[in-house]
Amino acid sequence: MNKEDSWVDLFFSSIPPDFVNDIKGDQHFQPFRPDDENWRLGGLADKTRWVDENKIQVFWLVRNGRKKYIGKIFPDYTEKQAVEQLYRIRIPKPYTPQIIGDAVHEFDRFYREARAYSHIDQFCPRGERVYFPKFHGVVTEMPRSRFSSGYAKKRAIVLEAIRPKLCSRRILAEDAPSFLEDFSGINPALSTFEREWYSSLLNDRLRRLEALHRIGVTHGDVKDCHFRLPGDMYDTVLYDFSESYTFSPKWPFRVNSGRPRPLRRISEGERKRVRIQVEERANSRDFRSHLINLSSQNIVDGALYQSLDEEKELLELVLLKVYNRPDYFSMPTLNSVFPFLEKVCPKSDPGWCIRRGRLLRYYESVWAVPCDNVDRPASILFNGDMQFETVELRDSPYYILCLIPRSWNLSWRTDYESTSTNRELGHKLRQACLLLVSFECSGYVFRRSDFEGITYTSSLADCSISTT
Repeated sequence: MNKEDSWVDLFFSSIPPDFVNDIKGDQHFQPFRPDDENWRLGGLADKTRWVDENKIQVFWLVRNGRKKYIGKIFPDYTEKQAVEQLYRIRIPKPYTPQIIGDAVHEFDRFYREARAYSHIDQFCPRGERVYFPKFHGVVTEMPRSRFSSGYAKKRAIVLEAIRPKLCSRRILAEDAPSFLEDFSGINPALSTFEREWYSSLLNDRLRRLEALHRIGVTHGDVKDCHFRLPGDMYDTVLYDFSESYTFSPKWPFRVNSGRPRPLRRISEGERKRVRIQVEERANSRDFRSHLINLSSQNIVDGALYQSLDEEKELLELVLLKVYNRPDYFSMPTLNSVFPFLEKVCPKSDPGWCIRRGRLLRYYESVWAVPCDNVDRPASILFNGDMQFETVELRDSPYYILCLIPRSWNLSWRTDYESTSTNRELGHKLRQACLLLVSFECSGYVFRRSDFEGITYTSSLADCSISTT
């Protein structure tokens, strides 16, 4: 057995995944190829980072006046630095050119991050790629003229511009066998809904992390701030792979600042850190504090603890615009959908989003997408329709998540097996989605009477809600 085979067996505990044979030794990273070359680096996107010539800088990448991408600028990494690092980790001399070259390739944070994103693009299932920022390529010869501030460096990784807004948030599908953490032992004061939210937060974060581990990538720097942007309450994506390890058949010098060791052990450690971080947040009740800042303590505590037996029969149809493809077209997790509910919460009833979050299990979900074609302008496709999976977000600016009260018994499919009544309700749901398309808002809430009053027409212009 050669050294490469022994590393494959050690890292994957003698059960290597199929993709191992598809990994290429000499990896070439996708270059950044914008639609046009009229772009520059604007101001700092991450103002929490201390600006230093030897540190990573994160800038907005601006094109035609718009903050289009994020440019992550990396300092140079020299062979001298590689030799110093080899000495610190007690790699015995002599340091041959081959060893030094391998060390540069392994220790340089630019290579680490580019390898991770390239690996995600190549091996991560399509639905699970949304757990991470979209990778747009690398720049290796950045001219000084691109910079308007900071320290000019040649190398950058270009990523999706993640913002603390709905346009960057991801919906994750509810996973039935997910582990339900009991946070009551952490803080007995937590309401049932808070425990459910923190448990959902934990599961969503572990899902992102496990998606990495399944393809042989370890994050190496798992922190709360790498799941959500500075100052943001809610998660967006798992990011910052500058300390990551991406599996390669070649035996590494180090893996995440430690000796080469099995993925199973590293995974256990990273999962444990995520659990500790979520437990710390549960202990502080930061979710409740956030909700109180949006309204008041009396409103929040009332919505958290009041009986909802009567309200179960008064649930509304909730339509939400979702600007990124979900991992799977299914019922959303509480943690991932709550920011969307918060956004459409009526100003006259600030506790509504909490109560609907508590009653989420009394809803079922349908996914829709608006699309235009010659035969049916401004039409709506539902998941289950033949053309649904072929529609990309370049063809439509968003998906529509329809949360339908189970008590409505709404058959949304307009097929021939449905009764005439159910077909009519299915048509009304399409019309409700078309109404949302015509509104400049993030979502819409239909009471049952409003929904039944929707006029079924063949065109968006004539679609309306009856007020009689």
